[in-house]
Amino acid sequence: MPERPSPAPLVRRTTHALSADDRPIRLPHTEFDGAEVRFLGEPVDPALFPASAAELWHACDGTRPYRSWPYRERELIAGWHAAGLVVAAPPPRTQPSRALVFLSPHPDDAQLALGGLLARFGGRVVDVFSHETWTRRPHYQSRPALASRLLLEEERVSCGVLGAELTVLGHVDAADRAAWQEGYFLEPQAVDVARATEPELFERVTADLAAEVAGGSLVLVPLAVGGHVDHVLTRQAALELIARKTLEPERVAFYEDMPYSLFADAAAEADRLAVGPEPTAPTPVLIPASEAAVRTKQEALWPYRLQVLEAVSKRIVRHGRRLGAPGWAERLWVLPESADAFGELASAAAEEAATAG
Repeated sequence: MPERPSPAPLVRRTTHALSADDRPIRLPHTEFDGAEVRFLGEPVDPALFPASAAELWHACDGTRPYRSWPYRERELIAGWHAAGLVVAAPPPRTQPSRALVFLSPHPDDAQLALGGLLARFGGRVVDVFSHETWTRRPHYQSRPALASRLLLEEERVSCGVLGAELTVLGHVDAADRAAWQEGYFLEPQAVDVARATEPELFERVTADLAAEVAGGSLVLVPLAVGGHVDHVLTRQAALELIARKTLEPERVAFYEDMPYSLFADAAAEADRLAVGPEPTAPTPVLIPASEAAVRTKQEALWPYRLQVLEAVSKRIVRHGRRLGAPGWAERLWVLPESADAFGELASAAAEEAATAG
């Protein structure tokens, strides 16, 4: 009988090591099959993950600082971090999270676009179309129920890294809705098709979001760059709440959907927005971030293994360096009514980035 090949080594291209106060969080893609450990469906080298380490593995839940473990266990955890089996959450922020609500069409959208802002200020992520099964990995394509569970677990880990709260609304992703089986990207002039095609769904989403944005929090809304129907529905629901005077425009800014904004024109999408009785296009505001916040964003994007390519995450980080040169930034589009509130947010972020730098 031919000898079974050794597991391929896991190598994460991380640029930093765990610090003493980092809090390791295990990724949910690990399976224990008797004496064998698998990650993303592939066997893991026992030298990296001995069977006796299962208890230590489960203890990596983001509550304990790295320094609290004995030396030998720290060595194992450091190996898992380098291989991408765990991620590092920074110490809890010393100040309370800001009153920010991020409307995320799917798990990962808020983090891809605004992970630096989340890392700095925290807040609450509201996942709208959070019931997903789509994945690029064959091992999970044939296991849709497992893929759906893991996609949400990825989101929870990412929010754990960022110190963000999470609300899951549970609407079904467009890829699994009959109306969009032939494709779910809309041309810019066809955004009204989203609401007209699924009017009952639009009303349910609008009602759900009305409850989530109640209060005085600043609200971050996807700009819907790229035309994904779920992003369009989320944005249009927020605009509907503004029209109904349920959501004040002075609390609203729009963020650039990633990775779509890497190859589509965010400024053109912003120019097409019409908000209020005297529509004025929103204007750009850069939100700077420190290198520590950029590192945290990179850590928070790593858990998304079923849909997001590492190369895409790296392009997003490079895009932030181009936007903020000589520093790093993410870009919002703000209304005249909300310019003061988000200008103050940008100033606070710039002050923190300068101090940390």
